[in-house]
Amino acid sequence: MPVRMPSPKDIRAAGARFNFDVNDEEVEGFSEIIREALPAFQRLDELVPPGMPVKYPRRDFGGRPSAENNKHNGWAWRCSIPGADEGPLAGKKVGLKDHVRVAGIPMMNSSSVMEGYVPPEDATIVTRLLDAGAEIIGKAVNGSHCFDAIGLSIYPGPQPINPATGKHCAGGSSNGSAVVVANGDADITMGGDQGGSIRIPASWCGVVGHKPTFGLVPHTGLAGLDHSIDYTGPLAKTVRDCALTLQAVAGADGLDPRQSDVRVEDYTAHLEDGVKGLRIGVLREGFGHAESMVEVDDANRNAATVLEDAGAILSDVSVPMHLDGNAILWPLMLQGGTETNKQDGSGHGWRGYYPMDHVNFMHRTLKARSNDLPLGLKLVLLLGEYTYEHYGMHYYAKAQNLARGLRAAYDEIFNDVDLLLMPTLPFTAPPMPTEPLSTYGFLKVFANMIHNTGSFNPSGHPAISVPCGAHEGLPIGMQLVGRHFDDAVVLRAAYAYEQSR
Repeated sequence: MPVRMPSPKDIRAAGARFNFDVNDEEVEGFSEIIREALPAFQRLDELVPPGMPVKYPRRDFGGRPSAENNKHNGWAWRCSIPGADEGPLAGKKVGLKDHVRVAGIPMMNSSSVMEGYVPPEDATIVTRLLDAGAEIIGKAVNGSHCFDAIGLSIYPGPQPINPATGKHCAGGSSNGSAVVVANGDADITMGGDQGGSIRIPASWCGVVGHKPTFGLVPHTGLAGLDHSIDYTGPLAKTVRDCALTLQAVAGADGLDPRQSDVRVEDYTAHLEDGVKGLRIGVLREGFGHAESMVEVDDANRNAATVLEDAGAILSDVSVPMHLDGNAILWPLMLQGGTETNKQDGSGHGWRGYYPMDHVNFMHRTLKARSNDLPLGLKLVLLLGEYTYEHYGMHYYAKAQNLARGLRAAYDEIFNDVDLLLMPTLPFTAPPMPTEPLSTYGFLKVFANMIHNTGSFNPSGHPAISVPCGAHEGLPIGMQLVGRHFDDAVVLRAAYAYEQSR
Protein backbone atom coordinates (compact mmCIF):
# COMPACT_ATOMS: atom_id res chain seq x y z
CA MET A 1 0.00 0.00 0.00
CA PRO A 2 2.57 2.64 -1.11
CA VAL A 3 1.83 6.20 0.08
CA ARG A 4 1.94 8.56 -2.86
CA MET A 5 3.15 12.14 -2.66
CA PRO A 6 0.18 14.49 -2.07
CA SER A 7 -0.52 17.05 -4.77
CA PRO A 8 -0.94 20.76 -3.98
CA LYS A 9 -4.70 20.17 -4.35
CA ASP A 10 -4.55 17.35 -1.76
CA ILE A 11 -2.67 19.59 0.70
CA ARG A 12 -5.17 22.44 0.34
CA ALA A 13 -8.11 20.01 0.71
CA ALA A 14 -6.63 18.59 3.92
CA GLY A 15 -6.27 22.09 5.31
CA ALA A 16 -9.84 22.92 4.39
CA ARG A 17 -11.08 19.96 6.48
CA PHE A 18 -9.49 21.66 9.48
CA ASN A 19 -10.82 25.08 8.46
CA PHE A 20 -7.51 26.70 7.55
CA ASP A 21 -6.17 27.97 4.23
CA VAL A 22 -2.89 26.84 2.71
CA ASN A 23 -1.20 29.44 0.48
CA ASP A 24 1.24 28.74 -2.35
CA GLU A 25 4.31 29.33 -0.20
CA GLU A 26 3.03 26.94 2.46
CA VAL A 27 2.18 24.31 -0.14
CA GLU A 28 5.77 24.40 -1.40
CA GLY A 29 7.26 24.30 2.11
CA PHE A 30 4.98 21.51 3.34
CA SER A 31 5.70 19.49 0.19
CA GLU A 32 9.45 19.51 0.89
CA ILE A 33 8.94 18.25 4.46
CA ILE A 34 6.35 15.64 3.41
CA ARG A 35 8.74 14.30 0.76
CA GLU A 36 11.33 13.74 3.51
CA ALA A 37 8.77 11.96 5.75
CA LEU A 38 7.44 9.50 3.17
CA PRO A 39 10.32 6.99 3.44
CA ALA A 40 9.08 6.15 6.97
CA PHE A 41 5.75 4.97 5.49
CA GLN A 42 7.60 3.09 2.77
CA ARG A 43 9.66 1.30 5.40
CA LEU A 44 6.51 0.29 7.28
CA ASP A 45 5.27 -1.38 4.08
CA GLU A 46 8.38 -3.59 4.21
CA LEU A 47 8.00 -4.67 7.85
CA VAL A 48 5.80 -7.57 9.03
CA PRO A 49 3.86 -6.89 12.25
CA PRO A 50 3.07 -9.68 14.76
CA GLY A 51 -0.35 -11.34 14.46
CA MET A 52 -2.73 -13.20 16.74
CA PRO A 53 -2.28 -16.98 17.11
CA VAL A 54 -4.50 -19.60 15.53
CA LYS A 55 -3.78 -22.57 17.81
CA TYR A 56 -6.55 -24.97 16.81
CA PRO A 57 -7.22 -26.22 13.28
CA ARG A 58 -10.63 -25.67 11.73
CA ARG A 59 -12.25 -29.10 11.37
CA ASP A 60 -15.27 -27.69 9.58
CA PHE A 61 -15.45 -24.10 8.32
CA GLY A 62 -19.18 -24.64 7.89
CA GLY A 63 -21.67 -22.29 6.28
CA ARG A 64 -24.91 -20.40 6.75
CA PRO A 65 -27.55 -22.69 8.24
CA SER A 66 -30.69 -23.59 6.38
CA ALA A 67 -34.03 -22.46 7.78
CA GLU A 68 -34.75 -26.00 9.02
CA ASN A 69 -31.49 -26.00 10.99
CA ASN A 70 -31.90 -22.54 12.47
CA LYS A 71 -34.72 -22.66 14.97
CA HIS A 72 -35.92 -19.15 15.87
CA ASN A 73 -33.27 -17.71 13.51
CA GLY A 74 -30.46 -17.42 16.06
CA TRP A 75 -27.49 -18.56 13.97
CA ALA A 76 -25.52 -16.54 11.42
CA TRP A 77 -23.04 -19.35 10.69
CA ARG A 78 -22.53 -22.96 11.79
CA CYS A 79 -19.12 -24.61 12.05
CA SER A 80 -17.09 -26.99 14.20
CA ILE A 81 -13.86 -25.94 15.89
CA PRO A 82 -12.90 -28.45 18.60
CA GLY A 83 -10.62 -27.31 21.39
CA ALA A 84 -8.35 -29.10 23.83
CA ASP A 85 -9.20 -32.66 24.83
CA GLU A 86 -9.54 -31.67 28.49
CA GLY A 87 -10.50 -28.57 30.43
CA PRO A 88 -13.29 -26.95 32.43
CA LEU A 89 -15.38 -26.50 29.27
CA ALA A 90 -14.74 -29.95 27.80
CA GLY A 91 -17.93 -31.21 26.17
CA LYS A 92 -19.49 -27.74 26.07
CA LYS A 93 -20.80 -26.40 22.77
CA VAL A 94 -20.16 -22.67 22.49
CA GLY A 95 -21.47 -20.01 20.12
CA LEU A 96 -20.02 -16.56 19.54
CA LYS A 97 -21.73 -13.27 18.81
CA ASP A 98 -20.95 -12.34 15.22
CA HIS A 99 -18.73 -9.42 16.20
CA VAL A 100 -15.97 -11.84 17.32
CA ARG A 101 -13.05 -12.56 14.98
CA VAL A 102 -12.61 -16.28 14.25
CA ALA A 103 -9.98 -17.30 11.71
CA GLY A 104 -11.52 -18.54 8.48
CA ILE A 105 -15.13 -17.82 9.53
CA PRO A 106 -16.99 -14.82 8.03
CA MET A 107 -17.71 -11.95 10.43
CA MET A 108 -20.81 -10.08 9.32
CA ASN A 109 -21.82 -8.14 12.43
CA SER A 110 -25.30 -8.36 10.84
CA SER A 111 -24.44 -5.75 8.21
CA SER A 112 -24.30 -5.86 4.44
CA VAL A 113 -21.25 -3.58 4.48
CA MET A 114 -19.31 -6.41 6.16
CA GLU A 115 -20.14 -8.93 3.42
CA GLY A 116 -16.94 -10.62 2.31
CA TYR A 117 -14.89 -10.02 5.46
CA VAL A 118 -13.17 -13.17 6.75
CA PRO A 119 -10.67 -12.67 9.61
CA PRO A 120 -7.33 -14.52 9.46
CA GLU A 121 -6.95 -14.58 13.27
CA ASP A 122 -8.73 -15.67 16.44
CA ALA A 123 -9.79 -13.23 19.14
CA THR A 124 -8.22 -13.81 22.55
CA ILE A 125 -11.45 -15.24 23.97
CA VAL A 126 -11.65 -17.74 21.09
CA THR A 127 -8.23 -19.17 21.94
CA ARG A 128 -9.06 -19.25 25.65
CA LEU A 129 -12.38 -21.02 25.12
CA LEU A 130 -10.68 -23.64 22.97
CA ASP A 131 -7.85 -23.98 25.51
CA ALA A 132 -10.55 -24.76 28.10
CA GLY A 133 -11.87 -27.65 26.00
CA ALA A 134 -14.91 -26.01 24.39
CA GLU A 135 -16.09 -26.73 20.87
CA ILE A 136 -17.07 -23.61 18.97
CA ILE A 137 -20.11 -24.51 16.89
CA GLY A 138 -21.05 -21.24 15.24
CA LYS A 139 -21.58 -17.49 15.13
CA ALA A 140 -24.85 -16.12 16.53
CA VAL A 141 -26.58 -13.19 14.85
CA ASN A 142 -26.67 -9.82 16.56
CA GLY A 143 -28.17 -6.39 16.12
CA SER A 144 -26.48 -4.67 13.22
CA HIS A 145 -23.09 -3.26 14.25
CA CYS A 146 -24.09 -4.04 17.87
CA PHE A 147 -26.48 -1.08 18.00
CA ASP A 148 -29.97 -2.56 18.36
CA ALA A 149 -31.43 -3.39 21.76
CA ILE A 150 -34.68 -4.78 20.31
CA GLY A 151 -33.09 -7.17 17.84
CA LEU A 152 -34.83 -6.31 14.55
CA SER A 153 -31.95 -5.12 12.34
CA ILE A 154 -30.45 -8.46 11.35
CA TYR A 155 -28.83 -8.77 7.93
CA PRO A 156 -29.55 -10.76 5.84
CA GLY A 157 -32.37 -11.98 8.07
CA PRO A 158 -34.75 -13.42 9.05
CA GLN A 159 -35.01 -11.75 12.44
CA PRO A 160 -34.50 -13.86 15.59
CA ILE A 161 -37.65 -14.76 17.52
CA ASN A 162 -37.93 -15.17 21.29
CA PRO A 163 -38.08 -18.93 22.02
CA ALA A 164 -40.25 -18.31 25.09
CA THR A 165 -43.34 -17.77 22.91
CA GLY A 166 -42.20 -17.88 19.30
CA LYS A 167 -44.03 -14.57 18.83
CA HIS A 168 -41.99 -11.91 20.63
CA CYS A 169 -38.74 -10.00 20.19
CA ALA A 170 -35.58 -11.58 21.56
CA GLY A 171 -33.83 -8.36 22.58
CA GLY A 172 -30.41 -7.22 21.47
CA SER A 173 -27.89 -6.68 20.45
CA SER A 174 -26.73 -10.18 21.49
CA ASN A 175 -30.11 -11.60 20.49
CA GLY A 176 -28.85 -14.65 18.62
CA SER A 177 -26.60 -15.48 21.56
CA ALA A 178 -29.62 -15.68 23.86
CA VAL A 179 -31.84 -17.47 21.33
CA VAL A 180 -29.48 -20.39 20.65
CA VAL A 181 -28.92 -20.91 24.39
CA ALA A 182 -32.64 -20.77 25.15
CA ASN A 183 -33.24 -23.25 22.31
CA GLY A 184 -30.67 -25.65 23.69
CA ASP A 185 -28.61 -25.42 20.48
CA ALA A 186 -25.59 -24.19 22.45
CA ASP A 187 -24.58 -24.63 26.08
CA ILE A 188 -22.87 -21.24 26.25
CA THR A 189 -22.49 -18.19 24.04
CA MET A 190 -20.33 -15.10 24.24
CA GLY A 191 -22.13 -11.78 23.83
CA GLY A 192 -21.12 -8.14 23.74
CA ASP A 193 -22.45 -5.32 25.90
CA GLN A 194 -22.19 -1.54 25.52
CA GLY A 195 -25.46 -0.56 27.20
CA GLY A 196 -27.07 -3.84 28.22
CA SER A 197 -26.66 -5.99 25.12
CA ILE A 198 -25.87 -9.18 27.06
CA ARG A 199 -28.38 -8.62 29.84
CA ILE A 200 -31.29 -7.43 27.67
CA PRO A 201 -31.70 -10.59 25.55
CA ALA A 202 -30.88 -12.76 28.56
CA SER A 203 -33.76 -11.16 30.47
CA TRP A 204 -36.28 -11.37 27.64
CA CYS A 205 -35.34 -14.93 26.59
CA GLY A 206 -35.13 -16.36 30.12
CA VAL A 207 -31.42 -17.23 30.28
CA VAL A 208 -28.49 -16.04 32.40
CA GLY A 209 -26.32 -13.22 31.04
CA HIS A 210 -23.23 -11.86 32.79
CA LYS A 211 -21.48 -8.56 32.00
CA PRO A 212 -18.17 -8.87 33.85
CA THR A 213 -16.24 -6.08 35.55
CA PHE A 214 -14.82 -3.63 33.02
CA GLY A 215 -11.60 -5.02 31.59
CA LEU A 216 -11.81 -8.40 33.31
CA VAL A 217 -12.25 -10.20 29.97
CA PRO A 218 -10.09 -9.00 27.06
CA HIS A 219 -11.95 -7.43 24.16
CA THR A 220 -9.05 -8.05 21.78
CA GLY A 221 -10.32 -9.21 18.40
CA LEU A 222 -13.91 -8.04 18.84
CA ALA A 223 -15.64 -5.17 17.06
CA GLY A 224 -16.28 -2.37 19.55
CA LEU A 225 -18.28 0.81 19.93
CA ASP A 226 -16.20 2.87 22.37
CA HIS A 227 -13.23 1.60 24.37
CA SER A 228 -14.66 2.91 27.65
CA ILE A 229 -17.94 0.93 27.48
CA ASP A 230 -17.05 -2.27 25.55
CA TYR A 231 -17.56 -5.62 27.30
CA THR A 232 -17.79 -9.29 26.39
CA GLY A 233 -19.26 -11.97 28.62
CA PRO A 234 -21.17 -15.27 28.71
CA LEU A 235 -24.81 -16.25 28.31
CA ALA A 236 -25.95 -19.70 29.44
CA LYS A 237 -28.90 -21.57 30.89
CA THR A 238 -27.18 -21.85 34.27
CA VAL A 239 -25.10 -19.60 36.46
CA ARG A 240 -22.54 -22.37 36.84
CA ASP A 241 -21.86 -22.41 33.10
CA CYS A 242 -21.40 -18.63 33.18
CA ALA A 243 -18.93 -19.02 36.05
CA LEU A 244 -17.02 -21.78 34.23
CA THR A 245 -16.81 -19.61 31.12
CA LEU A 246 -15.60 -16.58 33.05
CA GLN A 247 -12.95 -18.79 34.64
CA ALA A 248 -11.75 -19.71 31.15
CA VAL A 249 -11.69 -16.26 29.52
CA ALA A 250 -10.87 -13.81 32.34
CA GLY A 251 -7.47 -12.19 32.78
CA ALA A 252 -5.18 -9.72 31.06
CA ASP A 253 -3.79 -10.56 27.62
CA GLY A 254 -1.39 -7.61 27.38
CA LEU A 255 -3.12 -6.37 24.22
CA ASP A 256 -6.32 -4.69 25.41
CA PRO A 257 -6.11 -1.10 26.75
CA ARG A 258 -9.36 -1.65 28.67
CA GLN A 259 -7.46 -3.90 31.08
CA SER A 260 -5.70 -2.39 34.10
CA ASP A 261 -4.87 -4.03 37.44
CA VAL A 262 -7.07 -6.99 36.51
CA ARG A 263 -7.86 -9.29 39.45
CA VAL A 264 -8.92 -12.84 38.62
CA GLU A 265 -10.50 -15.28 41.09
CA ASP A 266 -11.68 -18.86 41.02
CA TYR A 267 -15.29 -18.20 40.05
CA THR A 268 -16.57 -21.67 40.88
CA ALA A 269 -14.73 -22.32 44.16
CA HIS A 270 -17.34 -20.57 46.34
CA LEU A 271 -20.32 -20.80 44.03
CA GLU A 272 -22.23 -22.99 46.49
CA ASP A 273 -21.43 -20.99 49.63
CA GLY A 274 -24.88 -19.44 49.66
CA VAL A 275 -25.93 -15.93 50.61
CA LYS A 276 -26.15 -16.18 54.39
CA GLY A 277 -24.98 -12.85 55.78
CA LEU A 278 -24.64 -11.28 52.34
CA ARG A 279 -25.99 -7.72 52.35
CA ILE A 280 -28.24 -6.99 49.37
CA GLY A 281 -29.53 -3.51 48.67
CA VAL A 282 -32.81 -3.23 46.76
CA LEU A 283 -32.15 -0.12 44.66
CA ARG A 284 -35.03 2.34 44.98
CA GLU A 285 -34.22 4.09 41.69
CA GLY A 286 -34.27 0.76 39.86
CA PHE A 287 -38.04 0.41 40.27
CA GLY A 288 -41.12 2.35 39.24
CA HIS A 289 -39.95 3.92 35.99
CA ALA A 290 -42.60 5.45 33.77
CA GLU A 291 -42.33 2.40 31.48
CA SER A 292 -42.16 -0.18 34.29
CA MET A 293 -44.65 -3.02 34.41
CA VAL A 294 -45.99 -3.70 37.89
CA GLU A 295 -45.53 -7.43 37.28
CA VAL A 296 -41.80 -6.94 36.57
CA ASP A 297 -41.23 -4.88 39.69
CA ASP A 298 -43.23 -7.35 41.79
CA ALA A 299 -41.29 -10.36 40.45
CA ASN A 300 -38.02 -8.70 41.43
CA ARG A 301 -39.23 -7.82 44.92
CA ASN A 302 -40.37 -11.43 45.33
CA ALA A 303 -36.93 -12.59 44.18
CA ALA A 304 -35.37 -10.36 46.82
CA THR A 305 -37.52 -12.11 49.42
CA VAL A 306 -36.32 -15.50 48.18
CA LEU A 307 -32.73 -14.38 48.76
CA GLU A 308 -33.69 -13.05 52.20
CA ASP A 309 -35.23 -16.42 53.07
CA ALA A 310 -31.93 -18.02 52.00
CA GLY A 311 -30.06 -15.91 54.56
CA ALA A 312 -29.28 -12.63 52.81
CA ILE A 313 -29.72 -9.36 54.70
CA LEU A 314 -32.04 -7.12 52.69
CA SER A 315 -32.30 -3.33 52.83
CA ASP A 316 -33.75 -0.57 50.68
CA VAL A 317 -31.02 1.72 49.36
CA SER A 318 -30.87 4.81 47.18
CA VAL A 319 -28.35 6.03 44.61
CA PRO A 320 -29.96 9.16 43.11
CA MET A 321 -27.28 9.43 40.41
CA HIS A 322 -28.50 6.09 39.01
CA LEU A 323 -31.22 8.08 37.24
CA ASP A 324 -28.55 10.03 35.36
CA GLY A 325 -26.73 6.94 34.15
CA ASN A 326 -28.24 6.97 30.67
CA ALA A 327 -27.52 10.68 30.23
CA ILE A 328 -23.88 9.81 30.89
CA LEU A 329 -23.94 6.75 28.60
CA TRP A 330 -25.50 8.32 25.50
CA PRO A 331 -22.62 10.67 24.52
CA LEU A 332 -20.19 7.80 25.01
CA MET A 333 -22.20 5.58 22.64
CA LEU A 334 -22.99 8.31 20.11
CA GLN A 335 -19.82 10.38 19.92
CA GLY A 336 -17.56 7.50 20.92
CA GLY A 337 -19.18 5.21 18.36
CA THR A 338 -18.94 7.90 15.68
CA GLU A 339 -15.23 8.47 16.25
CA THR A 340 -14.53 4.72 16.32
CA ASN A 341 -16.30 4.24 12.98
CA LYS A 342 -14.65 7.31 11.44
CA GLN A 343 -11.33 5.72 12.34
CA ASP A 344 -12.08 2.42 10.59
CA GLY A 345 -13.62 0.66 13.58
CA SER A 346 -10.48 0.81 15.68
CA GLY A 347 -9.83 4.34 16.91
CA HIS A 348 -6.32 5.45 17.77
CA GLY A 349 -4.11 6.57 20.62
CA TRP A 350 -4.22 3.34 22.61
CA ARG A 351 -1.53 0.72 23.05
CA GLY A 352 -2.65 -2.75 22.12
CA TYR A 353 -3.36 -5.00 19.19
CA TYR A 354 -4.81 -3.38 16.06
CA PRO A 355 -6.41 -5.93 13.68
CA MET A 356 -4.98 -4.53 10.45
CA ASP A 357 -7.08 -6.62 8.09
CA HIS A 358 -10.25 -5.35 9.83
CA VAL A 359 -9.01 -1.75 9.81
CA ASN A 360 -8.22 -1.94 6.09
CA PHE A 361 -11.52 -3.64 5.25
CA MET A 362 -13.53 -1.07 7.21
CA HIS A 363 -11.71 1.82 5.53
CA ARG A 364 -12.57 0.52 2.07
CA THR A 365 -16.12 -0.61 2.76
CA LEU A 366 -17.17 2.56 4.61
CA LYS A 367 -16.02 4.64 1.66
CA ALA A 368 -17.62 2.39 -0.95
CA ARG A 369 -20.83 1.23 0.75
CA SER A 370 -21.79 3.76 3.41
CA ASN A 371 -25.27 4.12 1.91
CA ASP A 372 -25.87 0.51 2.95
CA LEU A 373 -25.27 1.20 6.64
CA PRO A 374 -28.30 0.31 8.81
CA LEU A 375 -30.47 3.16 10.05
CA GLY A 376 -29.43 2.55 13.67
CA LEU A 377 -25.77 3.12 12.88
CA LYS A 378 -26.62 6.05 10.62
CA LEU A 379 -28.38 7.67 13.58
CA VAL A 380 -25.26 7.20 15.71
CA LEU A 381 -23.04 8.73 13.03
CA LEU A 382 -25.38 11.62 12.25
CA LEU A 383 -25.96 12.66 15.85
CA GLY A 384 -22.36 12.00 16.85
CA GLU A 385 -21.04 14.11 13.97
CA TYR A 386 -23.63 16.86 14.52
CA THR A 387 -22.75 17.26 18.18
CA TYR A 388 -19.03 17.24 17.34
CA GLU A 389 -19.39 19.87 14.61
CA HIS A 390 -21.42 22.21 16.83
CA TYR A 391 -20.10 21.45 20.33
CA GLY A 392 -16.84 19.59 19.79
CA MET A 393 -16.10 16.80 22.26
CA HIS A 394 -17.64 18.80 25.12
CA TYR A 395 -20.37 16.30 25.95
CA TYR A 396 -18.18 13.24 25.50
CA ALA A 397 -15.54 14.74 27.79
CA LYS A 398 -18.15 15.78 30.35
CA ALA A 399 -19.74 12.32 30.27
CA GLN A 400 -16.36 10.66 30.88
CA ASN A 401 -15.73 12.96 33.85
CA LEU A 402 -19.20 12.31 35.25
CA ALA A 403 -18.71 8.56 34.80
CA ARG A 404 -16.13 8.68 37.58
CA GLY A 405 -18.72 10.32 39.83
CA LEU A 406 -21.26 7.66 38.88
CA ARG A 407 -18.80 4.92 39.78
CA ALA A 408 -18.07 6.67 43.08
CA ALA A 409 -21.78 6.92 43.89
CA TYR A 410 -22.20 3.17 43.51
CA ASP A 411 -18.94 2.48 45.33
CA GLU A 412 -20.17 4.53 48.28
CA ILE A 413 -23.32 2.43 48.63
CA PHE A 414 -21.14 -0.68 48.41
CA ASN A 415 -19.71 0.37 51.79
CA ASP A 416 -23.10 -0.60 53.22
CA VAL A 417 -24.16 -3.50 50.98
CA ASP A 418 -22.43 -6.24 49.00
CA LEU A 419 -24.82 -6.28 46.04
CA LEU A 420 -27.51 -4.18 44.41
CA LEU A 421 -30.76 -5.74 43.16
CA MET A 422 -33.19 -4.34 40.58
CA PRO A 423 -35.12 -5.43 37.48
CA THR A 424 -32.92 -5.97 34.45
CA LEU A 425 -35.51 -4.32 32.20
CA PRO A 426 -38.69 -2.40 33.06
CA PHE A 427 -40.97 -4.49 30.83
CA THR A 428 -41.21 -7.87 29.15
CA ALA A 429 -40.46 -8.51 25.47
CA PRO A 430 -42.75 -6.78 22.97
CA PRO A 431 -44.42 -8.83 20.22
CA MET A 432 -42.68 -9.23 16.88
CA PRO A 433 -44.16 -6.63 14.54
CA THR A 434 -46.63 -8.05 12.04
CA GLU A 435 -45.34 -5.50 9.54
CA PRO A 436 -41.79 -4.18 9.32
CA LEU A 437 -41.27 -1.84 12.27
CA SER A 438 -39.52 1.35 11.34
CA THR A 439 -36.04 1.69 12.78
CA TYR A 440 -37.21 4.96 14.30
CA GLY A 441 -39.88 3.04 16.20
CA PHE A 442 -37.60 0.52 17.84
CA LEU A 443 -34.93 3.12 18.55
CA LYS A 444 -37.52 4.93 20.68
CA VAL A 445 -38.21 1.67 22.52
CA PHE A 446 -34.46 1.27 23.09
CA ALA A 447 -34.21 4.68 24.71
CA ASN A 448 -36.86 3.70 27.27
CA MET A 449 -35.58 0.27 28.25
CA ILE A 450 -31.99 0.63 29.49
CA HIS A 451 -32.65 2.56 32.71
CA ASN A 452 -31.04 -0.20 34.79
CA THR A 453 -28.53 -1.70 32.37
CA GLY A 454 -26.89 1.35 30.81
CA SER A 455 -25.45 2.90 33.98
CA PHE A 456 -23.12 -0.01 34.66
CA ASN A 457 -21.26 0.26 31.35
CA PRO A 458 -19.62 3.62 32.14
CA SER A 459 -19.38 2.75 35.84
CA GLY A 460 -17.64 -0.57 35.11
CA HIS A 461 -19.39 -2.67 37.77
CA PRO A 462 -20.17 -6.36 37.12
CA ALA A 463 -23.84 -7.13 36.50
CA ILE A 464 -25.77 -10.33 35.87
CA SER A 465 -29.32 -10.98 34.70
CA VAL A 466 -31.02 -14.08 36.12
CA PRO A 467 -34.54 -15.29 35.28
CA CYS A 468 -36.84 -14.51 38.22
CA GLY A 469 -40.32 -15.20 36.92
CA ALA A 470 -42.64 -14.69 33.98
CA HIS A 471 -45.73 -12.76 33.00
CA GLU A 472 -48.08 -14.18 30.37
CA GLY A 473 -45.38 -16.62 29.30
CA LEU A 474 -42.69 -13.96 28.91
CA PRO A 475 -39.54 -14.19 31.09
CA ILE A 476 -38.58 -11.52 33.62
CA GLY A 477 -34.99 -10.87 34.62
CA MET A 478 -33.45 -9.81 37.93
CA GLN A 479 -30.20 -7.86 37.81
CA LEU A 480 -27.56 -8.20 40.52
CA VAL A 481 -24.65 -5.74 40.56
CA GLY A 482 -21.46 -5.96 42.60
CA ARG A 483 -18.20 -4.21 43.39
CA HIS A 484 -15.42 -4.01 40.83
CA PHE A 485 -13.82 -7.45 40.39
CA ASP A 486 -16.35 -8.96 42.83
CA ASP A 487 -17.76 -11.09 40.00
CA ALA A 488 -17.45 -14.19 42.18
CA VAL A 489 -19.90 -12.69 44.71
CA VAL A 490 -22.31 -11.66 41.94
CA LEU A 491 -22.23 -15.19 40.53
CA ARG A 492 -22.58 -16.77 44.00
CA ALA A 493 -25.73 -14.78 44.78
CA ALA A 494 -27.19 -15.49 41.34
CA TYR A 495 -26.47 -19.19 41.81
CA ALA A 496 -28.10 -19.21 45.26
CA TYR A 497 -31.24 -17.64 43.81
CA GLU A 498 -31.24 -20.05 40.88
CA GLN A 499 -30.99 -23.03 43.26
CA SER A 500 -33.71 -21.65 45.51
CA ARG A 501 -36.10 -21.55 42.57
